[in-house]
Amino acid sequence: MTPGEIFDAAGGLALFGGFLGVIFDGGALFGADRLLRSRRDVWMPDGALPPVVMIKPVRGLDLGARENYLSFIHQDYPSFRILFTVDSPADPAATLIRELAAEFPDKVELVVVSERTGQNRKMNKVAAVAREILSSVPYILVNDSDIRVPPSYLREIMKPMLADPTVGAVTCMQRGIPEGGFPSRLAALMLNSEAVPQGLVAYALLPLNYLYGPTMLFSSEALRAIGGFDAMKDYLADDYHLGRLIHEKGYRIVLSHMMVDARIRDESLSGVIAHEVRWARTYSSLRPLGYSFSIISRPFIFSLLAVLLGGVGGSPAMAFGAVGLYVLHLALSSYLLREFVGQPLSHRDTLLWFSREILSLYAYVMSFGRSILWRGYRYRILPGGALRSLDPKATTDPVPTDAH
Repeated sequence: MTPGEIFDAAGGLALFGGFLGVIFDGGALFGADRLLRSRRDVWMPDGALPPVVMIKPVRGLDLGARENYLSFIHQDYPSFRILFTVDSPADPAATLIRELAAEFPDKVELVVVSERTGQNRKMNKVAAVAREILSSVPYILVNDSDIRVPPSYLREIMKPMLADPTVGAVTCMQRGIPEGGFPSRLAALMLNSEAVPQGLVAYALLPLNYLYGPTMLFSSEALRAIGGFDAMKDYLADDYHLGRLIHEKGYRIVLSHMMVDARIRDESLSGVIAHEVRWARTYSSLRPLGYSFSIISRPFIFSLLAVLLGGVGGSPAMAFGAVGLYVLHLALSSYLLREFVGQPLSHRDTLLWFSREILSLYAYVMSFGRSILWRGYRYRILPGGALRSLDPKATTDPVPTDAH
């Protein structure tokens, strides 16, 4: 083959990669449409709605914590209780929770869990609380402390659970709401324009066999069938493994049309990068083949290669075609963000777009490692997602679990 033919062949492959990215965007839009069509507009009288216990693991005060907590307290639902769990009575969030418990004694309770039996501190707390109530309540909801929800949240996520006795769990996706400058906007943009579309494509093509950590609603029957939360105390991606176990027991998992708001606080750029790499390594360890092929959801690199190869190889048509595909990708992504996610691209977000693309590519390349740095400690992610400490100190000080 001549050099020109080699450039043409390589450019053609790059164009094909960009085309697959656009097809992926179409799959995300199809998934969004399917999810919205699944919405159940069934009115249920209050007398038909069973009690629900929320377990909310907390560590420290998130930005807007009071407003976040109040959004759960002010639910349009007749019977529910929120058990806020902390590691220590000295936790900064404990004072706020005590104030809310005094103000809403029938809704809020503070539970201090000092148990340390696993690497995942979030699941340590959840398992300890659930163990005491699993036999006495029909439904348990676990959700994050840094999210905010509308008053209809609890009623809406309960609908698919009550409509079908084969449903063992209900979950929903989250959208990022930036609460600061460049790093928080970058993190929110990655969540909205990357994680949400990938979730929608998976929803459109595959049976749901995992959960989204910010909202996990369980029937107590399904939880008892998998042995409760205790088996998750050494796993980083507890949401993934809980969903897998429930699916294997023959229960259905339903993705609700609801989206919760994740308030993303400002942090250093290095913190955002470390967070993205850590989660990329987590999910690539759980689904290595699927994660490897997720590169097609990032047409930026393919379009860029096609432009460069077209320019070097003297093929302007190839370069213009690559630019056209990428512009179409931007248009479809913008439409999804506006119409489904509810977070339209602002001018500032548009300027951040290419920074997001570069960071996504960096996280993808780094995802094939297995060591992570988490709150000052180093761990190795074992096959299947369990954690093994690489720092002797971490064995006596289990790592906390991030809200995201």
